[in-house]
Amino acid sequence: MVNWNLVTGRGEKLSSQDVRRSILTFIIKNHPGNQVEFIEKKRSSYRIDIRGGDALIFDFNGQFVRTDRD
Repeated sequence: MVNWNLVTGRGEKLSSQDVRRSILTFIIKNHPGNQVEFIEKKRSSYRIDIRGGDALIFDFNGQFVRTDRD
């Protein structure tokens, strides 16, 4: 599970709210009505699995990178 309390990247300190906001905004805009199945924090990215098969990959700053399809 992702620890949203502290996020740093590229030498910048980021608010956990900023990261969540950018990810949630993307999901709401591009995947309306879909549910997030789980969130995985990797070394330099986030993987958000959407119920139904798509995995959304975001960089460490919460910016969208790509969609991995099952």
